[in-house]
Amino acid sequence: MAASDELLKQWKTGKFRPVTVLHGEEEFLRGELLREAPAIVVPDESTRSFNCDILYGSETTIDQVISLARAYPMMSERRLIVVREAERILRSKPAGTATKSRKKSAQNEDPLLQYLNQPNPDTILIFDLEKFGARNQSPFRELVEKAHVVEFPVMKEGEAAAWANARAKYMGRSLAPEAARMLTGYLGVSLRAIANELEKLVIYIGPDRKEISAKDIEQLVGASRENNVFELTKAIGASNKPLAVTIALRMLDQGSDQKQFMFVMLARFIEQMTIARELASKGENERAIAEALELHGGAVYFAKEIIEQARRYSRARLDHALAALLETESLTRMRHASDELLMEMLLVRLMPG
Repeated sequence: MAASDELLKQWKTGKFRPVTVLHGEEEFLRGELLREAPAIVVPDESTRSFNCDILYGSETTIDQVISLARAYPMMSERRLIVVREAERILRSKPAGTATKSRKKSAQNEDPLLQYLNQPNPDTILIFDLEKFGARNQSPFRELVEKAHVVEFPVMKEGEAAAWANARAKYMGRSLAPEAARMLTGYLGVSLRAIANELEKLVIYIGPDRKEISAKDIEQLVGASRENNVFELTKAIGASNKPLAVTIALRMLDQGSDQKQFMFVMLARFIEQMTIARELASKGENERAIAEALELHGGAVYFAKEIIEQARRYSRARLDHALAALLETESLTRMRHASDELLMEMLLVRLMPG
């Protein structure tokens, strides 16, 4: 059972902890849980606006949060306070060599530590952040000890496939055998992307069908992603920088898994052009080149496009393009790297000289 399902089950049975911390890279599940929280914590819609506060760490302080948390609910059993981007106000304080008396004094002065020692039983306070701090440093040490800390890590492929099956069932549909695996094969483990595509698939199959087949996914999801990449490579081959950048940024916006997908497909694009260029220079015909590129059926159509693009490149330029791709892929793994800027610079380096 996913962490969000377990926590949701507890909330729906009235099992609340005064302070909860949600963290982890799987922001889609965190976001869905927080969207459901107000209706669960404050069921009466007429009093909900008085008893629910959604704050952002970039726009508030810990003192303001604690002040709100100490207030009593209005005509309701509980009140809810959610702090998004909580990493802005939850900052680690490195452990030093302070004496026991000084540590006690610091706890007395810190509003969050004071609140953790004596929380308001009528308030549900939820901190939401992507990265939890060092557990041996304050305030994260105290949060682990006295709050309910729940992690939402990125799922593995098998877990994402199981989640896709459960999501389809929740939507009143089912996924045929292997369909969930195909879905994660196309989309990776981005739950946001999977949820979005499932919504499209439900519309695509119509109200009369209950099962989503592997063929449905191949036709709708697979075609959509491959067409995006095909349009991107066409723009690169034509040296159309504005169009290439627009397509690439649009793909990046669809989820973090799209970045790796683009690198894989661009590497394949360079490999295909290298093969096409070498065979064309030896006088091989279009059908023979299509076979060498493993393009069959309707995909043979793409061989002509690849051959035309390959003619715009020298062998040295193709080697340079592959080196640029590998270098950029490595740079995107660095902390604080701007994927958008690196991708824009890469696209220029991939274009014909």
